Amino acid sequence: RIGGILVITLNCIEVNGSYKARRVLAEDVVEFCIGELMPRMKTLWVDVTLRSMKGEDATGLCLQGDTNRDFYLDIKQALSEEEFIETVCHEMIHVWQGATKKMAEKLDKQLWLCKDGKYRNYTNCSYMRQPWEVEAYRMQSGLLKKFKESNYYVK
Repeated sequence: RIGGILVITLNCIEVNGSYKARRVLAEDVVEFCIGELMPRMKTLWVDVTLRSMKGEDATGLCLQGDTNRDFYLDIKQALSEEEFIETVCHEMIHVWQGATKKMAEKLDKQLWLCKDGKYRNYTNCSYMRQPWEVEAYRMQSGLLKKFKESNYYVK
């Protein structure tokens, strides 16, 4: 409530690049993941760009914007449908980690909220040992399976 007025905000999902069916699929996966991982969050801004990512050693990237509600995803457009969905799920797990402050960025350092409630720097850890990647890889196939069983998925 602001000054006695009830203010309702909704998550904003914007998808650019590739072709229409792929943009629609990306938006559906993002919306599904928000519902699964962050059902009570209503102030997220997720901007997805589908692009070639030629010469990059990744199929997806997630960057946090100015706040823990602003996120930019880059997804490789030339993936099989299953890889595409799984990649969007993986990057949305990073959105969840950032939005819930499990993962934070400070002075170009990637920090992880540990069980003792303190943030620790894992920036120099190898990619597959970074705790946010371990968690994302562990969760992505379950999200993919749930998405494919949901009403969001139209084959």
